[in-house]
Amino acid sequence: MSQQLADSIKAEFEGLTGLAVSAVYMPKGKSHSPTSLQRGTCGVYVFLTDTQCLKVGKAGGKSKARWNSHHYCLDETTPSTLPKSILRHKNVIKKFFPPEAHREIDVLSKISIQDWIKNNLSLIEFVIEDSGDKFALSLLEALAQYSLKPVYEGKIE
Repeated sequence: MSQQLADSIKAEFEGLTGLAVSAVYMPKGKSHSPTSLQRGTCGVYVFLTDTQCLKVGKAGGKSKARWNSHHYCLDETTPSTLPKSILRHKNVIKKFFPPEAHREIDVLSKISIQDWIKNNLSLIEFVIEDSGDKFALSLLEALAQYSLKPVYEGKIE
């Protein structure tokens, strides 16, 4: 999973829509430094292990908190956040990590989840202009979901 993957989804979206999209891949660790969604923009975020996509989601102009914080902090009131999914389904997450990482996953908590996500998952951010076209944002999310087959999309099967 790399910038090349992000660029591939970007090219497909731009080819279909003619709309410009930025695509930034941030590897796990110090490079995983999420941005804030700026006024006039909307976007799609993707969380990945080394081998598997865990979550794809979108944030429109009126849902910037979803982009800026919900997928790093455990917010009990927001449905379908990555921290909530990880903490509820630790055995699912363990499948994508070597056995020596399982103990760290077992002890994850509301307090430690943010750092764990940044240190163990890579992030792709796709950002487009918020022209009010909700279909463009939904298409970008759908392209990422189709390409990456995320584990968490609302409910665990």
